[in-house]
Amino acid sequence: MIVRITFLDEQKQPYVMLFGDSYKTWDDQCQEYFYDKIKWYDKTTLTKRELFGIQKVEVSRSKWVMAGLKCCGEETFQEELNREWCQDNEPDNLKPRQYAKMNFEYNRKVEETICDMYHRRLRHLQD
Repeated sequence: MIVRITFLDEQKQPYVMLFGDSYKTWDDQCQEYFYDKIKWYDKTTLTKRELFGIQKVEVSRSKWVMAGLKCCGEETFQEELNREWCQDNEPDNLKPRQYAKMNFEYNRKVEETICDMYHRRLRHLQD
């Protein structure tokens, strides 16, 4: 399973991150991402505006990259797929899976899980 989350950055521009089950589950990896990404902002900044607002959560039944990848920005995900199952000294796969062909759908349960993680992290920092 691959979870695709569209966030807003500090300039209110969308950016996409992908998470999947690897050496850790997608939700553990997402929680770590929130921890790492949000911890750099002080409490005043967090209370004045909602940073990294979650815009959209989608899920694909496609398998995550088979290389121990933690999480990945959408702009480099195809590169990761191109290198799937390759050693460092080997060329890219001749027939890699195509990110553009993966189907993503809304999943309310996953969205609720992610929003809960996100807001728990914000509350933890604001206390």
